[in-house]
Amino acid sequence: MAEFARALRELRERANGTVDAVVVRGASRTAVYAALSGARLPSVQTLDLIVDTWANGAAVERDRWRERRRVAEEAMAERSRLSGTAVPRRTPEEADFADQLRALWDACGSPATEAVVGHCEVSARTLDSYLDGRTFPTPERFDQILVGLASVIGAGGEADASAVYGAPRTERLREALFRARTARKEERARVRKLATALPGRHAEPTRGASSPSAGFGHVSGVLPGSRFDDRRALVRAGIHRQLMSAIAGSESLGAESVVLSDEHSGDEDHGDVITYTGEGATGDQQLTRGNAALARSASTRAPVRVVRRIANASDGLAYRYDGLYTVEDYWSEQSPDGRRVWRFRLVRRTPAEQGVADLPQRDEAEGPSLAGGVRSPLSVQRVVRSTAVANLVKQIHDFRCQVCGVRLLLRGGRAYAEAAHIRSLGRPHNGADAISNVLCLCPNCHVLMAAGMFVISDDLTVVSRADSTVLGVLRETPEHRIDRQALAYHRTLHGLPEEERGMDA
Repeated sequence: MAEFARALRELRERANGTVDAVVVRGASRTAVYAALSGARLPSVQTLDLIVDTWANGAAVERDRWRERRRVAEEAMAERSRLSGTAVPRRTPEEADFADQLRALWDACGSPATEAVVGHCEVSARTLDSYLDGRTFPTPERFDQILVGLASVIGAGGEADASAVYGAPRTERLREALFRARTARKEERARVRKLATALPGRHAEPTRGASSPSAGFGHVSGVLPGSRFDDRRALVRAGIHRQLMSAIAGSESLGAESVVLSDEHSGDEDHGDVITYTGEGATGDQQLTRGNAALARSASTRAPVRVVRRIANASDGLAYRYDGLYTVEDYWSEQSPDGRRVWRFRLVRRTPAEQGVADLPQRDEAEGPSLAGGVRSPLSVQRVVRSTAVANLVKQIHDFRCQVCGVRLLLRGGRAYAEAAHIRSLGRPHNGADAISNVLCLCPNCHVLMAAGMFVISDDLTVVSRADSTVLGVLRETPEHRIDRQALAYHRTLHGLPEEERGMDA
């Protein structure tokens, strides 16, 4: 997929093309950026619009790019198969509904999604996902789309959809939608069942080939300060169960361990505090695999084992297990070479939290650490948050979540809510401890926002990052105005392209 994305970027450069020009033709801005960054293959419809815009729409060019897309898609499927990953297939029923919806759209003149959403309660991003066949609407949303489409083609917003498109056609579409949604449920059930039976998921480890299941925390019999000759020794001991990857763990449970080395020039190792650069050496880094595991650890606060690569007088290299750390924060930023990278701040746990009497100190005889050069003394200053600011925001909203509207009551009738900073305090975020930078949220929405699972547009629309659906509108009052720049920072922090910072969801 990276090669396909690189070819698309080269096409744009040769044509001096812009994303806006493709969007004007009816493509999703998010889908175009995802294709250019390599995050996701574009649908055939989106690809045709890109080629029409940047390559003058020649039929031979369309065919050539469709073939490239097919090859990339097959390569992705083969990698998933070899890695033992269960991947949902696109069912024939889903393809049939997507084709019928696209045909209806084309019959109405292929209007821009932004024009249609002005007449219905569906966001442009969500409508784009329906047209690309990535997600499917509920029957209620489907009816709203028909009304919005009728309004754009001049039939009036309150017109009966059946009268505009014909009762047989709308009925066929509704039946196709029902079949697609039913097939999607069955496919998800199949994948869940398959995932539990994949080789390597529950099988016994091959003798001499794999390590014990270390899980989280210290490994029995291995104390902080223990040294290992090479990566294989780390694997055998269960300290770090990956021979190649620097991050071991899973996206669902979190990171078990990381290895610091000299591979990431952006790492900052101060001993007790580490700013760690995520995995992904080429192109923009994605919040997947090891990076997603570390992000998950920031939510669970499960301990992460840290291993440092050190100089060794005997053979030049060795590794040392340096104890447990906590992932305190993570964010995305632009690296010096222009890539988007993910950064994680890991803080060393105290001796009491480690469960050991003392922590290892670097022995000058062993030479410098290769992770971050010579370490410097660190002075940590805890950010002092204003309790008055947090309480004021909660009182303004009567302890009711600004996103979902939930108001939690504890024993004795006492209400409970949490104050969440949109732009975090302290380095590297440097957010303001002011009410404009604080939201009143329930615990669930607080966790989801901190993990970047939803973002808030400048018009206060709350959009799910899981499926691009609209979750609602953030409540704002005259006494509590929200800082739009803080919202833009939060969107950029969690990977939304800079061009879309102020875009309506």
